[in-house]
Amino acid sequence: MFLKKCFCILLFGYCQFVQAQPIEKILSSLTSVNEKIDTLHYFGRRYHLKAMPDSAKWYYLEGLKLATQTKNNSDRIVRLYTSLSRVEQMQRDPQRALATINEAKPFIDANTSKSVLQNHRFLTATYFRLLLKYDSALYYYHEAEKISNSHKPYGSWFIYDGIAELFLASEEYEKAEEYYLKAYNLTKAGGVRMDHGLIINRLGNLYTKLDNAEKFAEILKEFQEFNENKKRDFQKDALHSLLFINWGNKTLKEKVTLLENAKKLHIKNGFISAAALANYQIASIYEENNQPEEGLKYLYENRNFFIEKNAVSERYPNLKYIYELEVKIGKTADALLTANQLLELIAKLTDHSNKELAFELEKKYETAKKEKEIELLNSQNQLTAIELLREADIRQALERENFLMDATITQQNELNVLSKSEKKLQFKELEKERLLNIVLARENSLNQQLLDDDKMRKKILLTGVILFALAGGVILYQYRRQVLKNAIIAKQKEDLLMLNREIHHRVKNNLQIISSMLDLQSAATADKMIAEKFQEGSQRVQTMAFIHQNLYQGESPGSIDIQEYIKTLATNLMLSYNTVSEKIILTTDIEPINLHSDTVIPLGLIINELVSNSLKYAFNSKSKGQINIVLKKIDEKLLLQVKDDGIGIPENEDVTAGPSFGYKIIKAFSQKLKAFITINSQHGTDVQLLISKFRTV
Repeated sequence: MFLKKCFCILLFGYCQFVQAQPIEKILSSLTSVNEKIDTLHYFGRRYHLKAMPDSAKWYYLEGLKLATQTKNNSDRIVRLYTSLSRVEQMQRDPQRALATINEAKPFIDANTSKSVLQNHRFLTATYFRLLLKYDSALYYYHEAEKISNSHKPYGSWFIYDGIAELFLASEEYEKAEEYYLKAYNLTKAGGVRMDHGLIINRLGNLYTKLDNAEKFAEILKEFQEFNENKKRDFQKDALHSLLFINWGNKTLKEKVTLLENAKKLHIKNGFISAAALANYQIASIYEENNQPEEGLKYLYENRNFFIEKNAVSERYPNLKYIYELEVKIGKTADALLTANQLLELIAKLTDHSNKELAFELEKKYETAKKEKEIELLNSQNQLTAIELLREADIRQALERENFLMDATITQQNELNVLSKSEKKLQFKELEKERLLNIVLARENSLNQQLLDDDKMRKKILLTGVILFALAGGVILYQYRRQVLKNAIIAKQKEDLLMLNREIHHRVKNNLQIISSMLDLQSAATADKMIAEKFQEGSQRVQTMAFIHQNLYQGESPGSIDIQEYIKTLATNLMLSYNTVSEKIILTTDIEPINLHSDTVIPLGLIINELVSNSLKYAFNSKSKGQINIVLKKIDEKLLLQVKDDGIGIPENEDVTAGPSFGYKIIKAFSQKLKAFITINSQHGTDVQLLISKFRTV
């Protein structure tokens, strides 16, 4: 182990010495293959830390080439694959990182070091966690935990942190707290401030998410004590020591309530400094939400109640933050008073710091002085005799040395005079040569610049011409292609329109034939009731035939002129029932709506049944009457109203529940159109349908 550490130190020093040289030259100077592999791994890590993933990846892959070509290098291969996977993760690709680290598995054997194996397991678990594969992640975290506990138990804290993050992501907060506390106990006992500070923040964020004011208060108190144990830097911002809290989606009120509850617990337990820290947090939150005046109230509470007047180091950051907020909201007079208090505190702090520094220096000096005195006292008796014997020799040696020094200085002065003259001449010659070189270099530079500019202009011009020609060719090709496409689309559209009209024409003809056959059957039937049924069936078929007639005669396929269709349908019904126009007057109020055939077919059949019922039953005892058909849009719904001023429906008769086939048709198609039916028989019959489901074109 000692030899390995020595080798690493020597390798680091060597790499620092040659880091500016090409890698090929560095590798060629190394004799051992393992040295070359370790050097490539070192450079890969350097570029990884510099956030240069492509360069880092190149060095790791070169190292893998060498490592896989030699025997007994499984440990280095696993280490290189692990480092390479971290580069993949740096590039935000956990899937690729997992695939890369899995390539190391065949090389893991009994010779693989525990630290390398632990790192492999930990990173594998991390990649599974990022890919939301929590079961696999938990398995590898526990594998890493076993290895860590067997050789470096303290290192398990960051494994527990990873497991807690996993449970936090899956909203298993109790398990997350359990593992955070395991990490907390390790880092607290280990005494590494950076590690323990991270876990304190993690627990603070967890208790914030859980709205657990009591436990959050404990963390806030410990964080306050944690900060008190380090040297305070008063040049930093007043809030540099606040607990970092990830509030998530909590509202301003929820944040303040949690901190207020924590503060109350601190006051109750007598932890006034922790209560002051809670006030700092609240003031910071209000400032972030553009309410600095609210934050000032809490800072004033610190100044007036929580911080003692002789506690200079605690008063300074509080006053500094008060001053910043007073300036921010324009309280100039208050800010001036606060500034004066700050100046007084700064003077006290400076005096206090100087006294502390002087005291420390004095202590160090006194300690060193005492140590020296002890050493002198211990050795004085031994040195006295020797010094007395050597004193005469030293005096003689000093006299000889002074004589030689005087002679040397005289000779050196003479040489200096000669060398100065020579140097002046050399300097003049060198100055002339330097000026000449500068002039020549400038001239050469200008000539080269002119040549380069000329070449660049020619290249730009040629490139522009080529690009312009290519762009013109592409535009012309695309234009011709689009024209051809448009022509094909127009032809297909025309063919489709003709085909659609032909289909509707044929359907209309077939329906006309069916209607005519039903009319013939009606005329040939002796039974009046059966003949009437055939006549009704013929009229229903004719209703659908009119729709297809409108479809093939219309300009837009699938669209029907509803005004024309309803007028034609109603007129045909009046002719079918031999109704004289002077006796029964038909009026319509139809909005010009282009409805789709899917809506018009059930709508037409409903109108057919309602108008037929009015013509058959409404005017038996009246010489004259009126039928009114209304179709209009109301908000996002369609209103159909068929109203007559006939005899109406008897009060004791429920037509919707009767055996009438016509009303069954009306009910069925009303359900299809999601229509709400109302029937009013006070002055004739008034049937209204409020339709929710309809299509327009």
